[in-house]
Amino acid sequence: MYTVKHVWIDETEGLQQGSVDVLAEMEDDTMWMARFVTIPYLQQQMDYSRDVSEQLAYMPETRYATIETRHVVVDRLDPDTIEDVIDNLLALDVFESMFAPIAGEQLQGLMAMNQLIS
Repeated sequence: MYTVKHVWIDETEGLQQGSVDVLAEMEDDTMWMARFVTIPYLQQQMDYSRDVSEQLAYMPETRYATIETRHVVVDRLDPDTIEDVIDNLLALDVFESMFAPIAGEQLQGLMAMNQLIS
């Protein structure tokens, strides 16, 4: 079982928009990443897909959202909620199915590109 050493949350602006990348560093120095989103954010994505489909004659007007990467849906997007969810995922032994391991160049790129808050 993992023990969390540190959690980073991708920039404060994302918290207000309802979608942030979260990096979790474990005691064994491994790094894991997942995207945390709110239901209003997913609804907004569904509205965007409908807006696109209504502009294209060959597409039926439909609201939908596709999720290609690991996402955790939460009611509130704040540091306390995020940390509590990570603790719960670890306790339920499902952390590895929701967070993806990251290392090397991918990790360096994220750390350099993102404005992270702890």
